[in-house]
Amino acid sequence: MTYSPEHTYVPPAPQPETPQEPQEPQEPENAHGRVLELVEKVSGVAVPLAVGLYAMLYLGYQNLYSIFNITPEQAGLDQATIFARLLGTIVQVFLLLTPVVGLLVGLGWLLNKATGGVVGQGVDQLRERPWIAAAAAAVFAIGGYTAYFFVMGVPFLIDEPSEIQSLLIAVPVVLAGLLIPFRMMRRNRVGRAGTKVLSGVLLGIGLGFVLNYFMVVGAVDIHNNGNGNPILERVGFKNQWTRVMDGDGKKLMEGDPMMLLGEKEGAYVLYDCGAMKTIRRSIEGTILDKIELDPDFSEMEPCGYRLEEDEQPAEEQ
Repeated sequence: MTYSPEHTYVPPAPQPETPQEPQEPQEPENAHGRVLELVEKVSGVAVPLAVGLYAMLYLGYQNLYSIFNITPEQAGLDQATIFARLLGTIVQVFLLLTPVVGLLVGLGWLLNKATGGVVGQGVDQLRERPWIAAAAAAVFAIGGYTAYFFVMGVPFLIDEPSEIQSLLIAVPVVLAGLLIPFRMMRRNRVGRAGTKVLSGVLLGIGLGFVLNYFMVVGAVDIHNNGNGNPILERVGFKNQWTRVMDGDGKKLMEGDPMMLLGEKEGAYVLYDCGAMKTIRRSIEGTILDKIELDPDFSEMEPCGYRLEEDEQPAEEQ
């Protein structure tokens, strides 16, 4: 049997291999996914936390100025001014919380490395259990309700509960009213996102109640003796005192210091420490002298001393 040259098999010529560029080593997909998941979770909680914190700080401003028997609007503070001050407060809170969260994340990462990934696997297994995730969300809610009960009291039960009483009341309230809904919300992606939003809002409200409490305490301290606290400085409240004179330069109230709460509609809003009352004086007929920010009143007698002087002549008569 003969073969023609047309049917002769010719093997293909070897093609030169193209050199491939060296690829950079990439992180395992699981680790990369955890980083993105962490960023998503932090952002999903941070925004609701800021909203809840802002709402409570705004109420705190209302309570603060009510100590002086006025509203923020009567002191010349509009919504834009209050928003700017509270925005600075929220930025400071996040600046303080960020290193704390970063430290906890770093400690968790070191612990996971030290155990060869056992801790990370254990955490993943726990997160897959819906009741564990619901319990974690309930812990945030317990913190928020504890702060609420401590500051505002327990309706129809206790007006001024202690920290332990607030915690003991908050635990059954959250377990009875929120734990099962948190578990049911874990069934789908939308429900899980809603759990994070609700947890962030409750945590922000709880933190806001704590700041609200210290704001009111500082305002009462100023009302009684002129000295505030650092929390008032952080929320943008100006503890500004001045000596008041009339248009002719004559000192009023024997030159006693008054706190400048603000100005509105051509009048200063002043707090008279000696008489413990808030007054308004026309800007045109008032001269402010020796304006001081956060003066030291430690050597000054408590506010209301002029009330005692007024009562003594009345008793003699």
